[in-house]
Amino acid sequence: RRAVARRQGAHPAVWVSPMLWVAALALLVVPWLELWVMFRLDQALPVVILQALGTAVVGWWFSRREDLSLWTELESDIQNRRVPTEEALDAMLTVLGGWALIVPGWITDVLGAALLVPAVRRLLIPWVRAMIRDHLI
Repeated sequence: RRAVARRQGAHPAVWVSPMLWVAALALLVVPWLELWVMFRLDQALPVVILQALGTAVVGWWFSRREDLSLWTELESDIQNRRVPTEEALDAMLTVLGGWALIVPGWITDVLGAALLVPAVRRLLIPWVRAMIRDHLI
């Protein structure tokens, strides 16, 4: 993509990865959405704290189950311009689901719980593989 930006005359320092925009938007919008959902549900503070602690413990447990060598395998595959295996992507989605449960809030909890369901991960893996394949080309 940088080559495309350079060919179109954009200065390399000006070009910003689309994933950086997505991450920045998520970091700015998701906390506000979480607060909006909490206020709309009119939850009491003790309930919010218990829910956040409970889902954080579950998320931590799911995240710990996966081996950290997974990240080195994924990084190696992508650096060598190979699409990661379905098993590696399944493990990655499980870790991401656990991490989403650690972040307090209803939206991230629903997302994290969905990523922990094997049927949901089986539906997402072909889509993630296609995105990685398109990015590697």
